[in-house]
Amino acid sequence: MSRGGLIGLALVALLGACTAKAQSDGTGDRAITITAQSVALNPQAPDQTQIGALTFAGGLALTSPDSQRLGGLSDLVINAKGALTAISDEGDLLQAQVRTGPDGRLSGLDQAKLAPVLGQDGKALPSKFEADAEGLALWPNGDLMVSFEHDHRIWLYPAAGGTPQTLPMPDVAMPPNDGMEGLSLAPSQGLDAYWVGVEAGSIWLCHIKTDCKADPSLPMPPQGYRLSGLREGPEGQLFILHHSWNPAQGSRIVLSVVTDPAGPAPKTIPILNLAPPLSTDNFEGIAVTKAANGHLRLYLLSDDNFSKTQRTLLMAFDMAPPVRP
Repeated sequence: MSRGGLIGLALVALLGACTAKAQSDGTGDRAITITAQSVALNPQAPDQTQIGALTFAGGLALTSPDSQRLGGLSDLVINAKGALTAISDEGDLLQAQVRTGPDGRLSGLDQAKLAPVLGQDGKALPSKFEADAEGLALWPNGDLMVSFEHDHRIWLYPAAGGTPQTLPMPDVAMPPNDGMEGLSLAPSQGLDAYWVGVEAGSIWLCHIKTDCKADPSLPMPPQGYRLSGLREGPEGQLFILHHSWNPAQGSRIVLSVVTDPAGPAPKTIPILNLAPPLSTDNFEGIAVTKAANGHLRLYLLSDDNFSKTQRTLLMAFDMAPPVRP
């Protein structure tokens, strides 16, 4: 069976175990329907598809008639076949299949399931303090890695089930709501390596078997921005998402890619700047896949904070040619 098939089975098993436990706890998690409303890149110019070197590949505003818990999504992973896994800051794990149209643009999400992540006691995490998940990564064997803030920690959920394991995390002071927003595997840096991005801006290279070390050569957020997500791309590049919000200007994001991020001379290239009137929101999650033609597809996911004034947006952009180290 392919690696993608093994990962899919592992996620199904993990969600099934979570759901079975949740039902015994009375939380009633189940399969849900997700309604996807199309979103233009520029509502004032709906035909706009180019933004710099990127091509807009569709946007969706996501809601569900079945569950009020679809929201607060803080990070996501999507594989080349469109299998999506996302984590929420209320401690829920979402699994779904990304659907595209004949033109390759986003059209919806199918086969959605929502289940709580569990604590080391095998029960759903009891409060926002314990459950505020912000970063997500998926290891090749199907193990899930999640970073939490408030109660700052990184846990590894074995694909085979069992108690989550505590992993090394940055040795730096973090306020309760200002923690590890970015989490990504770092296969270019070793089989047990992963990147961690702290909201204040520092980026750390960690290893399961040792510890974490800050990388001062990587870019800090622009003035007024914070780090909200990161992901290593298939060529070893590091994509870094910075976000800014204030009442006067609303949400703005800057997405950059760093080539050779752990090398002697990393190069930072801004590739996307989203600000009104373009469609934007509290983007916190980024996923990167590689298409058969070698182009990269970048996905951005926003955290609506369960607020009526915000949306859960999933947006896709294609990059050609890929940025190489």
